[in-house]
Amino acid sequence: MSNTTREARNPGDSAAIATQEKTSKWSAALRAKESKLATNPRKELVREQLIDIAAELFDKKGYVQTSINDIAKALGLGRSAVYHYFRNKEEILAALVEAEALTPSHLLQELIEEAGLSATERLRRAVVDGIVRRLSSGARFILLSRLETQIPEELGPLYNLGRRHIYDFYVRCISEGIANGEFREVDPKIAAFAVIGMANWTSRWYSPYGRKTPAEIASIIADLALQGLKASHNQSGDSEEIRRTIDGLRQQIDALENLLK
Repeated sequence: MSNTTREARNPGDSAAIATQEKTSKWSAALRAKESKLATNPRKELVREQLIDIAAELFDKKGYVQTSINDIAKALGLGRSAVYHYFRNKEEILAALVEAEALTPSHLLQELIEEAGLSATERLRRAVVDGIVRRLSSGARFILLSRLETQIPEELGPLYNLGRRHIYDFYVRCISEGIANGEFREVDPKIAAFAVIGMANWTSRWYSPYGRKTPAEIASIIADLALQGLKASHNQSGDSEEIRRTIDGLRQQIDALENLLK
């Protein structure tokens, strides 16, 4: 069977392969550039500042309207200095996507491979670590979520791949918890979207000047997620367990509402 025939019969396979190749090239290029800068702390610091400034300008002015000159001026550099770090603004956006979309999926893969963890422990770690990272990384994650509609078509596969990996992790973790009796019978896909949504929404209302630290907020969100999934193994004590769960949820919701006051 010729390649042309195979592609005609499986157009989705060709698109998936092209997407993977494009994503791999972007990722490899970014990592190669990062490794060169890693030996020079000052250059690495400037690179990170460039990404932060660019993210803010992309958010305020729009990606298309922001120029390399704008980014250089905001950081107090000449235009030529920026080219030591990035060839164009697309590379800067690619670095932002790499750091804030793919890095979390890499960390979750490490969590999957860590032996000896129950589904509950794995899910709690994922939720807590993800929220703490999100709320402690400055404006980058929040800005990236706002920039979704402005991400160029060629960077879409890179961004979507990271999000897909995260979603697959949560579906897998919840499915394993249901299979071994830790979690009650729910649709793993819907539950995964619910947990991810709870975690992601924190970046919309979090204030670094609030009374709760990122770690404290993450713990509350993780408790809410896990109590919603927890299986009950004591039939005679179901009513009492439900009452305690509701009381616990009310207390945690009250704590979250206080953060918004």
